Amino acid sequence: MFELALKELVARRRRMLSTVFAVLLGVSLMAGTLIITDTLMAAGDSVMEEGRAGIDAMVRAHSDVDLSFGQVGERIDASVIDGVRQVPGVARAEILVTGYAQIVGTNGEVVGDQEQSPAFGFNWVGDSSIDPFRIAEGRAPESDDEIVIDRGSARTGDVHVGDRVTVLTQQSPTTFTVAGIATFGDHDSLAGATAVLFTDDAAQQYLSSPGRVDAIAVKAVDGVSQDEIVERISATVPGLEVVTGATLIAEDKAAFHDEMGPFRLFLLVFAFVAVFVGAFMINNTFSITVAQRTQQLAMVRALGASRRQVLWSVMAEAVAIGIAGAGLGLAVGVGLAAGLRAAFEAIGVDLPEGPMVILPASLAISAGIGLAITVLSAWMPARRAGRVPPVAAMRALAVDHSGTSRRRIVIGAAITTIGCATLLAGLGGGGIELVGLGAVVALGGVAVLGPVLARPVIGAFGVIVGRLGITGDMSVRNARRNAKRTARTASSLMIGVALVTFIAVLAASVKTSFSGSLEDNFTGTHIVESGGYDGRGGFSLALADEMNAASDVQVVTESRMAPAVVEGSNTLVNGFTGSTIGQVFDLGDVTGDIAGLGDDGIAVDVEYAADHDWEIGTPVDVSFATGTHTLVVEATFDESAEWVGSYFVDVAAFDRYLPGQMDFRIYASGDDTTIRELAKAYPTTTPLDKAEFLDKVNGELDTVLGVVYALLALAVLIALLGIANTLSLSIHERTRELGLLRAVGMTRRQLRRVVRGESVMIALFGTALGFGIGSFFGWAVVRALADQGFDEFTYPIGNLTVITSIACFAGAVAAIVPARRAARLDVLDALVAT
Repeated sequence: MFELALKELVARRRRMLSTVFAVLLGVSLMAGTLIITDTLMAAGDSVMEEGRAGIDAMVRAHSDVDLSFGQVGERIDASVIDGVRQVPGVARAEILVTGYAQIVGTNGEVVGDQEQSPAFGFNWVGDSSIDPFRIAEGRAPESDDEIVIDRGSARTGDVHVGDRVTVLTQQSPTTFTVAGIATFGDHDSLAGATAVLFTDDAAQQYLSSPGRVDAIAVKAVDGVSQDEIVERISATVPGLEVVTGATLIAEDKAAFHDEMGPFRLFLLVFAFVAVFVGAFMINNTFSITVAQRTQQLAMVRALGASRRQVLWSVMAEAVAIGIAGAGLGLAVGVGLAAGLRAAFEAIGVDLPEGPMVILPASLAISAGIGLAITVLSAWMPARRAGRVPPVAAMRALAVDHSGTSRRRIVIGAAITTIGCATLLAGLGGGGIELVGLGAVVALGGVAVLGPVLARPVIGAFGVIVGRLGITGDMSVRNARRNAKRTARTASSLMIGVALVTFIAVLAASVKTSFSGSLEDNFTGTHIVESGGYDGRGGFSLALADEMNAASDVQVVTESRMAPAVVEGSNTLVNGFTGSTIGQVFDLGDVTGDIAGLGDDGIAVDVEYAADHDWEIGTPVDVSFATGTHTLVVEATFDESAEWVGSYFVDVAAFDRYLPGQMDFRIYASGDDTTIRELAKAYPTTTPLDKAEFLDKVNGELDTVLGVVYALLALAVLIALLGIANTLSLSIHERTRELGLLRAVGMTRRQLRRVVRGESVMIALFGTALGFGIGSFFGWAVVRALADQGFDEFTYPIGNLTVITSIACFAGAVAAIVPARRAARLDVLDALVAT
């Protein structure tokens, strides 16, 4: 039976190629995703290990906040180093200062992008046993007006030793002389981040404050373990935290992996979509081929083969296809990983450099999923093959015309109802998670109901298509007569179109909601952007001072952001200039005094306050990187939460608890020319009026949508391959029928039209269901996000019209090869076919 399975594959190799290709696409995208993320994580891990390799212990302040890669915590007194150096077993101890510093290249452009990677400033340690930075050109900084920069930044900004460059820090922009260019170990940069290295005094002046450092790095003498030196130092520095070098490396790796996690998940989602869509095509292919081989399989049964043997012969074919598709997919995946990296770098995503890393586990996972999906998709057709009775060998060719059984209607309706009920429960307060779960379940129910819906939906389209003459009428009839096959073929396209429609509806609604929110809530004239985020980066507070001093600028509201723990939950806390925030945002009905928040008050959205039983006077524990502090609810508001957050503090609280935290935005009202001129001195800033800010946000969203649509295109491509494959198999099944049509006068051109029309009918059916499902899910998600400010449902008719046109055209393209094959059938040979 195994030999029979192999011969069957060879005999039908042309029909199985598209199935192999479907497996290949899914596996290659999954393998490419795992390979590129493994490569990036390995590169990051290498940098982290190299950066801490010479450190046996580190003394630092304790923090209740989980800081992400590039975020700075509480600082300690630099004098602590004197006591640390006296601890027995300490060979070397050096202060470490870290902060924000960004280089302006000789062309006046900022080197690096705060939105993509951190911009670091460090003190130059100069001890190769502790610090991985190595001078590649020039020398170390010797005076406070000299710096060293990383080689990656030097190349990007066309900076050379001896150049005078501007460096942006928490202070006003300052000019320095580049004394040297350094590598980070063997790397040009620190995982793609930019680095500026100062003298110890200059680092404290520009990155921290005099006498305050981030940590003290310790190198132990030979023979003293990391745990032992940590124990000894801990006894001399009460109130501070001392950790081993191994712990530091593990923390840095974990933080970097957390940064990479969303990127990996983003790509894997589309890989799973491609694999899932491919499963429909595989299932349909085996269902058709098993139905076509009914007599053959019955003959095998009549010759003595058991049901189990027939079943496993079909499964052997599936395994062979899965192995072939997975093997080729892995090979393509390696190239795809390199292509994905180049594509993301082309759109401005800075990724750490390093050689390609191909882990056996990632290959095994990708191939295993591809093989498993292929085998599972073929299981039901294989079971049907095993149930073929020997007597079927004496019957005419069996073709499955089922699809509208009462059982299917009941099961499909039940699943769809459960899904919709779950979705509505989510809209009723259960959360967006229930909405998503309900959407997935409802999608499965619609897929089950596909054969039930096929005839009426295609019949509705047939009212128009049928007017195109006999070829149009036959196309409609062919698409309707085997509803199950039509539905299975259209299901993969339905999923692809549903996802595209959902994304299009959601994006259009987000744009409309954001535009309305900007117009309704923001009452200022300009927003000065930095690209900083999550408390990383930003621009100097000096810009706000200069704007406040300008007579043509009436209102200046600083905005800062930092990670914190509020009532036990990790979050980001916003800070604004309390005295002016009400002049740039409509905060609605305000209770209390926002202008008087001071450094120990907090303002809260009324709904959030009600949910957490907060009211005026309630104490709230907030843990910043510098420690835990108790703030008091001084005011509530009921508008603009999507802009200011569910709660916020005054920038005075940042000045007190997070000194050195920079502004990441300024909201202002004033003269356009004055604001733009003042911002010119701070190259990381982008002053935007309302229209420009809206265009910027929409442009960023469009960039993301472009990537999403490109990845979803793979799923749609697999769906179109499924249509082409189904038509090809159908033509083989209907060879005698097509021969009769040719014999009674149908021309080759008419026959091609019939096949193309059938393909377009299947595409329209899948597109129609996809539109309905995607639109409904889009509406539901927009409703679920209403409390976050996305409350305007927008249906992008123009975009969806384009999608419909593309689907119809693609359906016609998918039929080119099958239609040509049908038209080339020899009439006499077709008439004697069985």
